[in-house]
Amino acid sequence: MTQVQTIDPVTETRWADRLQGTNINPVTLLATDYLNHFNEVIMLVEMVPDMPDMIEEVLAWEPKSYKAHFAESGFRDKDLAIEAFDAAPDDLRAQFDALVACLDGNIFKAQQMLETVDAEAPGPTLAEDVRVAVGKFQRLVEMISSVINGGTVKDTPDDNETSSAQADIDAMF
Repeated sequence: MTQVQTIDPVTETRWADRLQGTNINPVTLLATDYLNHFNEVIMLVEMVPDMPDMIEEVLAWEPKSYKAHFAESGFRDKDLAIEAFDAAPDDLRAQFDALVACLDGNIFKAQQMLETVDAEAPGPTLAEDVRVAVGKFQRLVEMISSVINGGTVKDTPDDNETSSAQADIDAMF
């Protein structure tokens, strides 16, 4: 089970005043809106067993950095979200970035798996493969959400999951 350790709030009054009334966490200077980028693809992957034609949509999904997500979004406070991200504590951002990279890598692995699926005859293990993948995605989203909402994750994805995801990311480049 994931344990969360809280962190001290950002004490600069300039942030407290500027973040009031926004969806940017005043403790971490991060916004949960970024998770929408992942929630969309997770929803698509969940639909695949019942609607294999959704595979094309899943394969079209691409990773997007926090800053790129906000720069391209309609989020009301997107410029502030980008500025605040740069001011977030380094150790928190490092943990956040590592979890995002792990999630991106796991989604990439699922995309690779789905590339081999025949949408006309998806095969008997597709539903189980999707269930397992979505479980990993959801666990990672919960961990990222925990970091965004004022804590740090004490237990991270297991070493095999992280190193495998990192190897997949490295292979992309």
